[in-house]
Amino acid sequence: MVNVERKRILVTFGRSFLTLNLARLMAAAGHTVQVCDSVPIAISRYSIAVSGFHRVAPPKYQPQDYCRDVAAIVESEAIDMVIPIHEETDILSMMAGLFPPTCDLFLSPFELEDSLHNKLKYSDLLTSLGVPTLKYASISCPEDIAKLDFDGPFAVKQSYSRGSQKVYKAYPGDHLNQLTFDPSNPWIAQEWLDGDRYCTYSVCRDGEVYAHATYPVQYAIGGSSCLTFEQVEHPGIIEWVRNVIGKTGFTGHVGFDFIENADRGLFTIECNPRATSGIMMFEPSDGVARAFLGTNTELIEPPAGRTRMIGVGMALYGWKKDALPGNTFRGFLREMRAADDVIYERDDPKPALMLPAAYANILANCRRYHVGLAEGFMHDHEWDGHQI
Repeated sequence: MVNVERKRILVTFGRSFLTLNLARLMAAAGHTVQVCDSVPIAISRYSIAVSGFHRVAPPKYQPQDYCRDVAAIVESEAIDMVIPIHEETDILSMMAGLFPPTCDLFLSPFELEDSLHNKLKYSDLLTSLGVPTLKYASISCPEDIAKLDFDGPFAVKQSYSRGSQKVYKAYPGDHLNQLTFDPSNPWIAQEWLDGDRYCTYSVCRDGEVYAHATYPVQYAIGGSSCLTFEQVEHPGIIEWVRNVIGKTGFTGHVGFDFIENADRGLFTIECNPRATSGIMMFEPSDGVARAFLGTNTELIEPPAGRTRMIGVGMALYGWKKDALPGNTFRGFLREMRAADDVIYERDDPKPALMLPAAYANILANCRRYHVGLAEGFMHDHEWDGHQI
């Protein structure tokens, strides 16, 4: 392996399985990794890959305090690079001026982050770039509902939302009386297209894609948040991602959700300009840590056919009917046996052992914020368009 400068790295959202996997990848490459979170029992803090854990303010509810806490860690621990994981990315990008120029914030300017995160702005951005999109319309008030002119079914979701939240399947003439309106978070109506669904994960710098994973949607929570992952080769998706990343000059990690229709081709449904489950497709031998520094010359991808799963998520949700079209309990058990779990590692067992305590911690958050388990896991790290 080519010697590279060893970095002191801070990764946010320490409770996440994504953070745990990224910490392991970075530590295996020789970097020193610390993590932070607003909850005290974050599984990544117990990993041998992590040299330090820091408790910080909840970014959703105390965004300015959160950014100051992270900036203070950067100063006290001489951090070279901050890698945000979830939607705290947007909040940090708004207050990037708090961080010294010697610290590499692995994100893009707020305007670009927001234009990718906001589902309505994202469709507008693609249109401005000349990239074909699914038909869409904005719904910011009840009067907009009557103006919709879709010929077939369409999805309705808020511009700032995520897989754990409700997506309505609607039809021409539906009154959509269930919608409530927030001026800072309008709804988007988006053409409902059938086809094969894929998710991606890419590590980018200055408009270049340095690492990439593509996996079809298989087992998922409610059919949206993936629980199992299998790397597939799809040159058309890689070309699409490179085109959009190049045109925007994006820096950071990013995931796109795709639908491929046999007659009409490939479209994206939405974009997540942050870490996604695809990071769990990589292993230390892939050398993906180089992609975060932009030091590799070849595109780093997991080998085709590599399969991973979130074991605890599969146990909680994978057996349900809506986890997979035509799901059976026998098929669920077969998948559980076939895929490698992303949490447990023989040489690093403590994060898996701490899962019961970590989930008890998350359940306390659920009670505090009056949300379900899927929402409570990330609720205090979400951002819904309220600028600070």
